[in-house]
Amino acid sequence: MKHTIFTFIFLVFSFSNAQTIIDLSQESFDGDTENGAYYHKDINDYMQPYIGTWQYIDDNTEFRITLTKVEMYHVTFPEYNIDYYKDGLRIQYQKYENGILTYNSIVRQNPTGIIKEYGKLRMSFTDYERNNESFPLDLTLIPNGNNEYNLKFILDSFERRNTYHDEHPNEPYFSVPNNIEMTKM
Repeated sequence: MKHTIFTFIFLVFSFSNAQTIIDLSQESFDGDTENGAYYHKDINDYMQPYIGTWQYIDDNTEFRITLTKVEMYHVTFPEYNIDYYKDGLRIQYQKYENGILTYNSIVRQNPTGIIKEYGKLRMSFTDYERNNESFPLDLTLIPNGNNEYNLKFILDSFERRNTYHDEHPNEPYFSVPNNIEMTKM
């Protein structure tokens, strides 16, 4: 009898905390980010090919990004009635000159990344070397013929104001290369 009561209590508790899984690549709906009951999950593993370190080399300059997947990250903003879980990617970047590390960015705690179809990822990128503004970043997988991919890296400079560039108009808009194709290491 004790075992039956324990099992019943366990099942009631389990179902009261159950989450509804939403495919990250599908359209969201009203209320799916409000009460902690929804999990925007990368069901199809669309993020998997992005995970790892990618590099771009131009003469003696090297630019690397490292993407790591975070599963079931809890997003909460109580003042805006936002409470849900999601899968996402974290990005970190490094710059090298003549093989020597010249800049190593921090890793953001909150992951980003929206994938509506395989091979096209939209996430945010902060040019920490210049300022703390986040810019939209498009990462597109490009087949390279070896059953592997290269990565097209394009920062969108038109949606956000770049205060550093406003103060230094003769310097490039970003401190990192833009509109490049990267290879996986």
